[in-house]
Amino acid sequence: MAAATMSDGGRAARGARVTLGGQAVKFALQLTSTVLLARLLSPEDFGLFAMVLAVTGFAALLGDFGLSNAAVQAERISAEQRSNLFWISTSVGAVLYLGFFFAAPVIEAFYRVDGLTIVVRVMAIGFVLSALTSQFTAHLTREMSFGRLALIDISAQAAGLGTALLFAINGAGYWSLVGQQLAAAAMLLALTAVLSRWLPLLPHRAPMRPLLTFAANSFGVQALSYVSGNVDSVALGRTSGPDALGLYDRAYQLFKIPVQQIAAPLTRVALPILSRRQSDRAVMSRYVVKAQLGMTYVLGAAFCLGAALASPVIELALGSQWTSAAAIFAILALGGVFQVMGYVYYWSFLACGLTGLQLRFSLVTRGLMVVLIIIGALFGPLGVAVAVASSLALNWVVLSLFPMRRTGLDVGRIVRTGLRGIAVNVLMAATVWGVDSLLFNDLIHIVRILIGVGIGALFYVFAAAVVKPVRRDAKEIVHVVRRSFR
Repeated sequence: MAAATMSDGGRAARGARVTLGGQAVKFALQLTSTVLLARLLSPEDFGLFAMVLAVTGFAALLGDFGLSNAAVQAERISAEQRSNLFWISTSVGAVLYLGFFFAAPVIEAFYRVDGLTIVVRVMAIGFVLSALTSQFTAHLTREMSFGRLALIDISAQAAGLGTALLFAINGAGYWSLVGQQLAAAAMLLALTAVLSRWLPLLPHRAPMRPLLTFAANSFGVQALSYVSGNVDSVALGRTSGPDALGLYDRAYQLFKIPVQQIAAPLTRVALPILSRRQSDRAVMSRYVVKAQLGMTYVLGAAFCLGAALASPVIELALGSQWTSAAAIFAILALGGVFQVMGYVYYWSFLACGLTGLQLRFSLVTRGLMVVLIIIGALFGPLGVAVAVASSLALNWVVLSLFPMRRTGLDVGRIVRTGLRGIAVNVLMAATVWGVDSLLFNDLIHIVRILIGVGIGALFYVFAAAVVKPVRRDAKEIVHVVRRSFR
């Protein structure tokens, strides 16, 4: 048992190192894309694309239907079952493409913006590409081929960026963003199909009910998260138009980078590792606590630092014409702290096979989030940002108090770890914001950011020196980092 635990711990650390290394490159590519395209395209271009993506993105999620998570979480899965999942996903993707092809005029009429029909129909091609890709990716994840997955992600991101820049430089406007989306999806499919070294069989009779039940519950949680995470674009697009949505969308996309490039991909590492320990909740709890430490102190710190330095970050990344997005970004970043901690709960529910439990509680919290966002949209982008941030915090509190306590994990320790990290991060952010506002407001943006990061680092050194629990947390994080490089 101990040997297996050590082996899993080492694989988790190495997997996290490879994944985060790959995501660092993806982060650089995505940041480059954000910076360059913000200077080549208008807020209206981004707003129009966001209107379409908010609707079509859900269909892409529906195409997977939680089937990839089911393939990864299962303790055992036959070749026939895996192949059946592939054909089910592909069939759903094809049906969705046809559905959105014919529904495109309705979407255009809803937004009251001319020209959306053709954009929706072209974007719908991505449904089929994503559906074809999902089980190849699941196969690589189950095999813990983190190096190949990192290479695939980087290549897809680079293909999308190259396409978008080529289109934008030639004056293609919002079609640059459409091209970026489809080029990345096509590259993702091509590389996963080749590098997975797996070919699906023809459909066979096999026991599918447990896999499909898990998939349906997993999809339900993902769907609720997607709807609550994209209703802001739909509501703002409908009430305020593409310009206001474009302003909000750029702030939101910057806010999402740490989640997209770090938190979400770490699911590939966390899920197979935690699933293998699901029969030993004590050991699993230790892994979850370590995950909470990393998510809170590292990603949570990044969000809080971003909130404190929102003005120079926005102007450096997007340009002075996007200054109004700084307040939106700061509010969203504070909510992001709770979002990344919620990922640890998500991994726990998946690994324990309790997606049905999570779904029932998510129906309440995510439903409330949708209502708050719709109300917030009446007050413009800032109102939506406040609704999103407060809803993310509420979701974490509800999951902590109720469903997590039915997982058999040491929830008290997990919550205390998270709250301690939040307290340290908020105090750090307040210190950085105060010093920056009083002393460095007139300096150039990059200098303000570098000074702010330095002040934040010094704050953590001071906190670790004087507060024993924080010092213990810091030692544990350092230990995990060192172990990943052995």
